[in-house]
Amino acid sequence: MEANEKILHTSLHMFFRFGIKHVTMDDIAKELGMSKKTIYQYFKEKDDLVNQLCACEVKQHEKDFNELGRIAKDPIHEIMLISDKMREMMQHINPLFFIDLQKHYPEAYNEFQRFKETCAFKNIVDNINKGMTMGLYREDIDVDFAAKYRLAQIEMLMFGNYFTFEKISLVQSSQNLLELFVYGISTQKGHKLLDQYKKANEKE
Repeated sequence: MEANEKILHTSLHMFFRFGIKHVTMDDIAKELGMSKKTIYQYFKEKDDLVNQLCACEVKQHEKDFNELGRIAKDPIHEIMLISDKMREMMQHINPLFFIDLQKHYPEAYNEFQRFKETCAFKNIVDNINKGMTMGLYREDIDVDFAAKYRLAQIEMLMFGNYFTFEKISLVQSSQNLLELFVYGISTQKGHKLLDQYKKANEKE
C-alpha cells in the first residue's frame, strides 16, 4: 500500500471511530508511526485530508453501486445487497462523523451531496423503474418523488437530529428506514420476495 493510501485508510478508520474533530493530525501520525512532516508531504492540512478522503470514498461507493447492480438477481435483491454494504460500513461509524462533516468540512460535505443527488438518485430511480416493470413495485408510484424520499431518509439518518442512537443503533435505524421504504413501494409479489431475502439473511 502506498504511503498516501495508508494515510487515507488509517484516517478513515479513526474518523469513523471517534468523529473527525476529535482526531488530530498528531493522532493520525502516532497511529501510523510516522511524522506529521511525512503526512504533510501528501496533504496540505487536515481539511485537505478530509476532502481527499471523501472524494475517494464517493468514487468507491459509485463502483460498489455499479457492481451490486450488475450482480443482483432483481431490484429487491439489489436493495438488499446495498443494505448489507451499508450495514457493514455503519457498524464502524460513530454518528459524530456525519455531524462533523456537515458542520466543519463543507467541501467534503458537498462532495457527499453531489454523490447523493446524482449517482445515488439515478441508482434508486433505475431500481424503481425495473421493479415496476417486473411487478415487484406498485404501478402508481411517483418515481421521482419516491427516489427523493429515499434520499431524504438517508439525509435524516446521517445529518438530522431525530436519532440519539442510545436505544437503537445507527445500523438498526438504517435497516428500519430501508424496510419501511421497500415495503411501502412494493406489491404483494415484492413483499414475498423481500421476506424471502430477509429470512435467507437471518439464516446466514
